[in-house]
This record gives sequence, structure tokens and C-alpha cells, in this order.
Amino acid sequence: MRDEALDFGDVGRLMPMHLLIDEDGCIVSSGPTIRKLTKGAANLTDSFVVERPHPGDGPAAAALAEAARNGARVFLRQIQTPFTVLRGHAVPVGRGRLLVNLGFGINLPQSVRQFDLTDADFAPSDLAMELLFLHEANAAATGALSHFNARLDEARRTAEADSTTDALTGLCNRRGLDAALLGLTRTADGTATRRQGDPAGHAVMHIDLDGFKAINDAHGHATGDLLLRHVAAVLVEQTRSSDVIARPGGDEFVVVLPGTTSIASLDSLAERIITRIEKPVALGAVAVSVSASIGIALSCDYPGVGHETLAREADAALYAAKRAGRGRVCRCTGFGAATVFKGPWRERPVLALAHDSRGGA
Repeated sequence: MRDEALDFGDVGRLMPMHLLIDEDGCIVSSGPTIRKLTKGAANLTDSFVVERPHPGDGPAAAALAEAARNGARVFLRQIQTPFTVLRGHAVPVGRGRLLVNLGFGINLPQSVRQFDLTDADFAPSDLAMELLFLHEANAAATGALSHFNARLDEARRTAEADSTTDALTGLCNRRGLDAALLGLTRTADGTATRRQGDPAGHAVMHIDLDGFKAINDAHGHATGDLLLRHVAAVLVEQTRSSDVIARPGGDEFVVVLPGTTSIASLDSLAERIITRIEKPVALGAVAVSVSASIGIALSCDYPGVGHETLAREADAALYAAKRAGRGRVCRCTGFGAATVFKGPWRERPVLALAHDSRGGA
């Protein structure tokens, strides 16, 4: 091809991203789109670094001439915006000149935004805008799918939380309590025996309100609900954030205390809970006062058993406390006996539970 036959005005319309360079790398002519990148640069190396074929120590134009002879692709990285890598082919057009036709390749979306390009900046035969549309449509669809999945995941987590939460108090319900106890049993029952104070152990407190039914009957369910919320707040106030508090139903509450097997600590906590619950509280237009009975079972007293047994023992201790006079605390020892006390005054063991601690009633 003789360059005298070339009208580079027409070439610019056909190939808006072409460069015509001489053997020294000087830009003789360029397409209107490529000029938006070169911004009037006089030499190829003022705007681009030849990435492939690598010129080594030689001039950039020589590397492009070698690629033209071999029919190899050329890759030019723009100096001002290094993420922009153009790719294309070079062909000799006579008198040592090279005609290089370039495209954006996979950098098309970023380059369109970076250089504010439109459909008019590409050759009529170029599918750049169509590819860009597909890219944007895919990005939009992916974003919408990601948003949908996030909402679905959030809905799943909310449903899981709702299924384990007591709607009235915001505490765990029976299902949440079972999950907490099962998790502790799986991690704590790994050893055949436990000793008192073992940090892997845990305690279960079963709490039942004394006198709640009378208040509920006298003042109505609305007042009863307010009282249950008040007791829930007392339990949250008196326990740690790592403890699990549940309302399995009615006026019964359960507190699971991971890592707590100290008798003194449990006695102190139980005393504080009863003392706080016994304080009169104004609920709407009425002031009410209730007490509570508490049953305690420690995992270290029941090595190798499941969480159902521990919960059953705490329940048995609770009703032993109620039989002993209410407003009391009863702890199962694991050997069919229970120690009962009220407030700071420890009393002697006064009863033995009428069942084997590792069996049924």
C-alpha cells in the first residue's frame, strides 16, 4: 500500500482509534478518538508505553515495526491513566511509517467513563456500545441479584431469630433455650468427668414467679404482661451478656450461665434476682409485688448427661424450692438431695428430692 493513496481524513472516519507513526515514533496522524487520549502528544512515547512486544533497550517504533512484520498484536499502556491498555495491530504503509489500529479491549467500560466517550467516537462497524450495554445490563442484573440475595438472607436471619425469640419479652423462647443448652452440652460433654469450678461447665437457673396468677387474675392480662416484661428486664440487668435468658412460657424463666459453677456466685446471683423481683413496681395505674422461687442445677454434678437431664433437674429443684416455702432457692446436688436457702441466711439441707437425679421422677 502506497501512503500517497491514503486520505487520512477518511482513515480517521473508518478507524477513529488509529495512529500513524514514522520510524522515530513521531505521530504523523491520529484518529479523533485516540486524540482524546494523546491530547496533542507529538511522539508515541509521550502518551504510551509499549508493553508488548517489549522494546527492551530499543526504540518503541522499532518494536511496533517488528510486530507488524510478524503479524503480532501490540499492547500500549497509557501513561496518564495506567489502567488504560489499548490493543491492536500495526501494518507498514510505506516510507517507514506504521498504521496502528487500536481498541480498548476489556478496559472499554472504564475508558468510556474516563474519557467521556459516546457512540460517535467508535467506528460504525465497532460493537463497542453494544458490548458496553451488555456489560452495564449484566452489572445491573448482578447488582439486583446480589441485593435480592442480601434481602433473602436478612429475611432468613430474621425468621430464625423470630423462631427462637419470645415476642412478649424479647428473650429466648423454648426453642432458643433448647438450642443454647444443646450447644453447651456438645462443647462441655467432651470430657468424661467434670469438677466443680471447671470453666467448661455451666449452670441452669429455673425461675418461677410466686403470686403471679393472683395479680394476673386481679388486674388483667395487660398488667400481667407488663410484670413479665419487668422481670425480664431484671434478669437482663442482673446477668452477663454471655448468659442466655429465656421465657419458655407463662411466668417461668430460665437463665443459662456458661462457665459458672461457683456455688457462692450462684447463691449471690439468685439472692439479687429475688430481692429485685420482690421490690414493688408500678405498672400503669397499679403497684404490684411478687416474689420468685429458683431451682439451680450445675453441669459438673451431672457428667456425661444431655441437656434435657440438666433442665429437668433444675425444674425439680425449682418445685422443691416452692414446696419449701417459696421465695427460696434450691440447688440439686446430683445425688438426690437439695440445699435450700433464702436471702443471705443459709439453711441446713431440709429435703431430698424424691427421684434419682440421673433418672426420671
